[in-house]
Amino acid sequence: MKMFIRMVGKRWGFRFARLRKCKGYCDSPEKKNKEIVVKANLPPKEELDTTLHELLHAADWWKDEEWVEQVGTDIANVLWRLGWRKTE
Repeated sequence: MKMFIRMVGKRWGFRFARLRKCKGYCDSPEKKNKEIVVKANLPPKEELDTTLHELLHAADWWKDEEWVEQVGTDIANVLWRLGWRKTE
């Protein structure tokens, strides 16, 4: 199921999908019909981490991968420790 979200004033499609080569990706903010895609069926904490990672790319496309990786994982770890879990 695809939904639409807003990050820093721009509209993005967001969906979970079967991905083979990566856990997620984020299109350039300049792309028309841009999407954020996260691999379906990841373990819950990995899904949280990957979703945050791709949202950080959308929020600031120009941050380097090392920064996005570290900050996304740090935020995921804090949220996980606070008890945040996905519900269906």
